[in-house]
This record gives sequence, C-alpha cells and structure tokens, in this order.
Amino acid sequence: MAKHELRLSRPQQPDTPVTGWLAVGFGLLAVFTVGWLFTPFAFVFSILALVFGQISWGIAGMVLALIGFFTSIPLLLFFGLGAIAAALPWGG
Repeated sequence: MAKHELRLSRPQQPDTPVTGWLAVGFGLLAVFTVGWLFTPFAFVFSILALVFGQISWGIAGMVLALIGFFTSIPLLLFFGLGAIAAALPWGG
C-alpha cells in the first residue's frame, strides 16, 4: 500500500492586484467624471490596496482620489460649509 503525505496549506492567492486596479480606476473616474460619486470609492479601495500589500497601486489611487476631491466642487462646498458652520458662534 502506498503512503500518502497529508499537508495543510493555504490556497495560493492570485498575483493580480485587483484592489489596486479598482483604486486607480475609481481615482481616474473621480478626476475626469463625477468626483463626488467616485472619490469615496477611490479612497476605500486605496486603503484596501495598502492593507493587502499593493503599496504602489494604493498610493497612486490615494493621490488620484485626493486630486478628485480637490477638483470636485460639491465635495469642497460640502466640507467647506461644514467647517464654516462649525466656526460660527452658534454652530456645532
């Protein structure tokens, strides 16, 4: 009778940086299309890419998300008006 060796091993993870691709893709969409919609997705996928070890993709997605944030008028108005309201004497 043949002897079989039993090993417990983790399944191999694919080498494709899908999370990083999503971060950069959503970052590009945030810069060139509807920034207020795609900027949060770019931030989330950038953080996930950094967590999963896709450092260059995560940083690229984060930079694009920041550019998308600063070129998005609705996001700047939303956060800017919140800061102004908090600075007023009767605000937050």
